[in-house]
Amino acid sequence: MAQPRLVLVTGVTGYIGSRLVPILLEKGNRVRVLVRDKDRISSRPWRSQVEVAEGDILSPEALNQAMQGVSTAYYLVHNMTSGRDYLERELDSARNFAKSSGNSAVGHIIYLGGLANPADDIGLHLRSRIKTGEILRQGCVPVTEFRSSLIIGSGSISFELIRYLTEQFPVLLGPFWVHNCTQPIAVQNVLDYLLSALDVQICRGKIYEIGGKDVHSYAEVMSIYACLRGLKRHIIALPGISVNFMGQMAGILTPVPAEIAGPLLGGMRTDSVVRDNSAQVDFPDIHTLDYETSVSMALACLSPGNLEFIRENHASGFRINREGFFVEGQQVVIDIQPEAVYQTIIGLGGRRGWLHLNWLWKVRGFLDRLVGGPGMRGRRNVDSLSEGDILDFYRVEALEPGQRLHLKAEMKAPGLGWMEWRIKEQSGGEVLLTQIAYFAPHGFLGFLYWYILLPVHRLVFNGLIVAIIHKAREIQSG
Repeated sequence: MAQPRLVLVTGVTGYIGSRLVPILLEKGNRVRVLVRDKDRISSRPWRSQVEVAEGDILSPEALNQAMQGVSTAYYLVHNMTSGRDYLERELDSARNFAKSSGNSAVGHIIYLGGLANPADDIGLHLRSRIKTGEILRQGCVPVTEFRSSLIIGSGSISFELIRYLTEQFPVLLGPFWVHNCTQPIAVQNVLDYLLSALDVQICRGKIYEIGGKDVHSYAEVMSIYACLRGLKRHIIALPGISVNFMGQMAGILTPVPAEIAGPLLGGMRTDSVVRDNSAQVDFPDIHTLDYETSVSMALACLSPGNLEFIRENHASGFRINREGFFVEGQQVVIDIQPEAVYQTIIGLGGRRGWLHLNWLWKVRGFLDRLVGGPGMRGRRNVDSLSEGDILDFYRVEALEPGQRLHLKAEMKAPGLGWMEWRIKEQSGGEVLLTQIAYFAPHGFLGFLYWYILLPVHRLVFNGLIVAIIHKAREIQSG
């Protein structure tokens, strides 16, 4: 019986690569991933199912080793975080990849680039994406290149820029470029094309422009997002706003670093729409989504369960802002039996209170009732919890006995909130206790609410995990 083909995926720590790998595995492929640091994928649920080649794409030795026995290689990397010389690194990476794939008898390269008309005055980022495809095609291995505009999906850099900027500002100021046109495409459709290219022989050696059903101006893209979120937004185009200023502001106001936001926003200076419909001809089974549906599907992912797992690194605390969430976490390794820790956590709230600054929890419950919320409702059973149970102004959304308690907040707030505790046994008999607060703000008031209460939240939650540890020690000692 023939062994399944071996597929190499680069860029697996990025948005598209991390979502492509599990689908490739589900389709029965063997997958090898190339990463600079294998620890960066240690928490991925598919980590044990893939072969890992560790090395830099700029290293010919690492590439030659990674490509041994590979039938198809996905090129999904970019070097925008490399600084001012990222264009040079982009092109050197492509040259190395093309050369190594030819030396290793790889049969096919699939590349995802950016959608733009090369004849226009496009930004440096889009120019580098197009040039990368040209260099890959100069090798001896057939290349299938897909060029896409904005990719719509929770976690996509493009979508996160739209999400965070539109959420925070009732009035959005932008350059005249906001009236240029784009053809957004759902991440699901991008993955459809990347997967289909494995088996569609006619696509080898071709360039495909891919986009969703709709063409919108960038201003309309933000307006439609705002409408779907129930927000009123006004977009004003002004002259003289530089790309550098826009990138720096985006770096402050969104999870997207300025060195990435700047080049992406610079790509707005020209239209980014499909001019060649050959993708529809060669991939007739792929039916692209319209923009509203794409955004609605992305917004449906607004739940902590859809966030990529937060890697436990034994740090005392972590703060994350991504995919529409503020995340505040504390974690500590303790020498307490997991049963005592779990018993303490499921005993929180109700008549026993919240162990630390309980009066503040009561004040929050009182204020919640004043504005029509449920307030502090107590709990059904003082010693046990089940999924669906009320716990003061929370509800038990998920419960894994001995390991995890996940609560959803039901108080009145301009956003959605959750609390979670995880208990994980470590080697040596110790326990890693993780406490995480999630908040998904809604509109300007949601962001304002989070930032105003942030000092209070940190005071409460930092003290709470310490109080849980003390109580667990008391339970353990009897």
